[in-house]
Amino acid sequence: LDVLGFPSWVPRPGRMRTHPTLKALKAGADAAIAERRRNPNTENPALLDLLLDAEDPKTGRQMTDAELRDNLITFLIAGHETTALTLSWALYLLAMEPRTQKLAAGEARKVLGTRAATSEDVDKLPYVRQVIYETMRLYPPIPVHLRTAAADDTVCEHAVKKGDTVIVPFYALHRHHQHWERPRKFIPERFEDMSKIDRFAYVPFSVGPRVCIGADFAMQEAVIILATLIARYRFKPTDRPAPKPKLILTLRPDRDIWLDVSPRKGAKAH
Repeated sequence: LDVLGFPSWVPRPGRMRTHPTLKALKAGADAAIAERRRNPNTENPALLDLLLDAEDPKTGRQMTDAELRDNLITFLIAGHETTALTLSWALYLLAMEPRTQKLAAGEARKVLGTRAATSEDVDKLPYVRQVIYETMRLYPPIPVHLRTAAADDTVCEHAVKKGDTVIVPFYALHRHHQHWERPRKFIPERFEDMSKIDRFAYVPFSVGPRVCIGADFAMQEAVIILATLIARYRFKPTDRPAPKPKLILTLRPDRDIWLDVSPRKGAKAH
C-alpha cells in the first residue's frame, strides 16, 4: 500500500499485526525514560542518560520524551538483528575458508588466549576487523536503502525530481566488478589499507547525514564477539544445503546456518 501511494490513514495489515508488540515496546521505553528522569544516573551514564542530556549545539533544544522513546526503540530494533546477521554470515564464510579462519583465530588466540574479548582488545585485532568488513561487503545487513530527493537533480543522465524516491542497492554496489577485484571472493585482506577503499563504493552503514548512528558500537560489538568465538572454537561446514541471501528488510539467510563447532586445543567448552 505504501508503494502504491495509498494515504497513511488506510490500515496496513502488517502494522495491525505488529501493533501489540510495538505498543509494549513503547510502554517499556516510556517507563524507562520516566524512571531515569526521577533517578538520574550521574555516576555511570548509559545510553539513555546521554540521550537525556543531549542538546542541539545551535539551539540548545533537547529531545522530547516521544523523541527519546523513538530513538531508544530504533537502537534496540536496528542494533540487535544487524549485528547478529553479520556474525552469522562471518562464521559461515570463515567455515568455508579454513586458511582465513586460521589467520583470524591465530590473531584472536594471541591477543586473548581463551578469555573473552573486551573493548580494550578491539584495536589489537585488525584482521578480525577486516573479516567483519569483508563480511559486510558481501552480505550488507541492510542491502538496500531508500532516499527521498530533496531537490531536482540528474544521476547518470536520468532526471530525479524533488520528492522522488531513489533506491540505492548496496548489495549490488559491493559486488560490482568496476569497484572490486574478484568481487564474489571472500578476501578480508582487501581492507588492510582502508585508504584504498572508495568511500562511496563501500557503504554498509550508509553515508552522509543519515549514516548509521551506531556504526562504531556495532563494529566493536562484532569484533569482540567474533574474536571470542574463534579463539575458543573451530567452525567447519556441514553437508546441509548452503544458505542463500534473502531480503526481508535485512539480508537474512534463507535457511538456518548449520556449522560443526569443536573446541580448540586448550579451550574450555562453554
